[in-house]
Amino acid sequence: MMKIIDKIKNHGHEHDNAAVEKAAAEAAAQQRREQEQKGPKMHPELLELYTVSDKVLGVGTFATVKEIVEKSTGKKFALKIILKKTLQGKAAMLETEISILSKVRHPNCVSLLELFETDDAVYLITDLAEGGELFDQLLQKGFYTEGDAARLVYEILSGVEYLHKMGIVHRDLKPENLLFADKSENARLMITDFGLSKVLTGGNDVLMTACGTPGYVAPEVLEQIGHGKPVDMWSIGVIAYTLLCGYTPFWGDDQPSLFENIISGQYEYEEEYWKDISDLAKNFIDSLLVPADKRPTATLALSHPWFRTVLEQDMVTPVSPTDSVNLMPGMRKNFNARSTFKKAVRAVGLIRKINANSSDSSFGSGEDMASQQEVTMIGGKGRPSSTLSFHDIVNVAVLSSKGLGLSTTEEDEDGETEGLEKATANLDIKDS
Repeated sequence: MMKIIDKIKNHGHEHDNAAVEKAAAEAAAQQRREQEQKGPKMHPELLELYTVSDKVLGVGTFATVKEIVEKSTGKKFALKIILKKTLQGKAAMLETEISILSKVRHPNCVSLLELFETDDAVYLITDLAEGGELFDQLLQKGFYTEGDAARLVYEILSGVEYLHKMGIVHRDLKPENLLFADKSENARLMITDFGLSKVLTGGNDVLMTACGTPGYVAPEVLEQIGHGKPVDMWSIGVIAYTLLCGYTPFWGDDQPSLFENIISGQYEYEEEYWKDISDLAKNFIDSLLVPADKRPTATLALSHPWFRTVLEQDMVTPVSPTDSVNLMPGMRKNFNARSTFKKAVRAVGLIRKINANSSDSSFGSGEDMASQQEVTMIGGKGRPSSTLSFHDIVNVAVLSSKGLGLSTTEEDEDGETEGLEKATANLDIKDS
């Protein structure tokens, strides 16, 4: 009898122990989940020197960028938090970016100030460009002249000249990678994002990896015939063109046709938007949008007469006579048209996605939908006539009348799809 009683007691203890272990495991799991939501545990020295704010400046595939404040000075900086687990196969890219950022010290380039590392993450502290992206800030201006555009191009060239002298090719110059230092009227423009950059070990090194952004990439990159510093000069030519009219010089109904146009090097200055732009500005652009061996170096481009003509001697202040033409109305019109077209294409793509699983779908195949969505990647004015049918436009108009807002990216696709399903539930529009 005693043995039976002891067995019952032991069983009770085993049950209690199992319950305790289960509760402890659940508590540990909950703690891990909370820690993951908060992010990796910060480096103690970083927390000793800086106050990390909750203000998130940006979130990407590999990193989150937050605003931080140096405790001793009150000065603000940017903290880029890169989780190591997201870097599988991409470690070399991070090493290159860190190597370049640590060397760069120029007013028109973002620099790396400090680096901290833990078992889980890498922390990069860089200059904080509070003014925002180039075109986002420009569109908020009420008055904007050719001289203003020249100043911005001059600053980009100054930064690129410095990089090229250091043997660094950026390889991804585009408006999104050009940030204003602050929100003042004549804020300094800074080059950022060196993730695709490359350090040349020899003066005539040839790079072969295809990289860059559609619309701003140089033809030799697309042709994969080898490239170097001249790719940055091509990108500056595209940026200068866009700064003067609001759209990029090359376009296409899909990405392959866009690339064909870039390789051909054919573009034009439409009278409606270029009639008030000087011939010197066009000559500067033409000098850059040529084959690689004919492009000037950054140093030579800085001496172009366009800058001497439209800028004061300090090369920072635009010459602003009373009859200076305000380019902003045309700029804003073209940017708004591009944004509207992207939203329309996005709407059509999502509508077709919703109807793709239906056997009597009237919107075309999944392949059609993919080709429509591809247009959202394309720079330039867009020329929508050959990609959206009359009934596509009607559908978008109906959705707009129902108050359905659409983004131009795929980030909120699930939410948009749900809204579209509701909005299109009673639509009976057939595509001819």
